[in-house]
Amino acid sequence: MSNDIFPGFPTAAQAPSIEIEQAQQPLDKRIVGEQQRIGVCRYLHRFGWLTSRMVAALVFDHAAQAWPLARRCLKSMLEDGLVIKRALPQGGTEVYLLSAKGARFLNEFEGLDASSGQGLALGNPVHRACSNWYLIKAILAGWDVITEHEISTDRCPVRVLDGKQVDGIMLGEGEAIVLECENAWKATKARNSIVSFCSRHLDQERLTMITPDYPIRQLTLVCTNQDALRHMVASYHQAFRELRITEGQLQMVNVSLLPISRSLVPGEQLDTNLWFDEMLPLL
Repeated sequence: MSNDIFPGFPTAAQAPSIEIEQAQQPLDKRIVGEQQRIGVCRYLHRFGWLTSRMVAALVFDHAAQAWPLARRCLKSMLEDGLVIKRALPQGGTEVYLLSAKGARFLNEFEGLDASSGQGLALGNPVHRACSNWYLIKAILAGWDVITEHEISTDRCPVRVLDGKQVDGIMLGEGEAIVLECENAWKATKARNSIVSFCSRHLDQERLTMITPDYPIRQLTLVCTNQDALRHMVASYHQAFRELRITEGQLQMVNVSLLPISRSLVPGEQLDTNLWFDEMLPLL
């Protein structure tokens, strides 16, 4: 799964874990530490902001003590002015962003056009954490991804379809899986707009290009709670009864229940198919 059309986007294959590199050849601790810092800055540039647990998953995923190592690394980077720490409005945890110095550090090593996250709005932290965690797990599974932050800051050629900006994209072999994250109950009109998006753009015969080279093959609906999931499934049910969406299109929608705690820690992820697992048993 290459990311050739987005050369500025590092992938799991391009950014092996520090432990793998160490296994290949012994490295000086200072070099290892520098690589870890570059990795942290790289992912902050891509995701906008991350919690220490997210950094642990992305940069220290093969380490037995990943979270303590991540916190130690972030503490050192904070002291050196490479990252910014910000408390969430509702409390619960803190998130890290790239500082101006950290952006210069990353640009020097990676040749990117990174900038400080000082003025970055955190938005809805639970919604963004839902997208971040789902994409982090995809990266660890070998997928190339485009993050919600990269999409919202126009860092990639992603189309806005019917006025809708997707919450993330997974790039496979000639296909794209787009994410729709829900962390709260939505009004009927908002839910129907998601259903309409699927009815217009999930079609094996008439492919919709989400990037210049990638057509949409699937949509994954990621919900943080049962209430949001239940209402979304009900809207799909109604659309199917009213012949506004087909069985084949419903098969192209996957559903993931991914609880996110107040501290932005993910719970156990449950993956199903909308048609086969959520709707067909009830018909």
